[in-house]
Amino acid sequence: VSQVLPVLVHAYADEGKIVAIEQPEIHLHPALQAELGDVFIESALGERKNPFILETHSEHLILRILRRVRETTEGKVQSWPGIPIKPEDVSVLFVEPTAKGSVVRHLPVTPDGDFGEPWPGGFFAERFQDLP
Repeated sequence: VSQVLPVLVHAYADEGKIVAIEQPEIHLHPALQAELGDVFIESALGERKNPFILETHSEHLILRILRRVRETTEGKVQSWPGIPIKPEDVSVLFVEPTAKGSVVRHLPVTPDGDFGEPWPGGFFAERFQDLP
């Protein structure tokens, strides 16, 4: 509770603020990590208009946001208590260390809720191994 409470306070109390959070998913059950995705969507694109800069390793959080993009594209926004989210509302950046310094890679989000390019560095490889 002590880790997620400040995240929720910023998401629900701030208005028009840029909110930067490192590992908002820390110490949370995977289902709650996914729920945070909905919290961020609502706070960023709803009435509060709080853009978020998130540093995360949570596949659950990212997959929830991608799912909501797909549902928006499919016209299924009413199936969850949220608001539409389009690919242009999301920017995913992967920072990769190299011998010459860090390289920032932009991973475009497609309307079907996937990445337009393969995820670099083997991150989230389990998703492809575990899904048919």
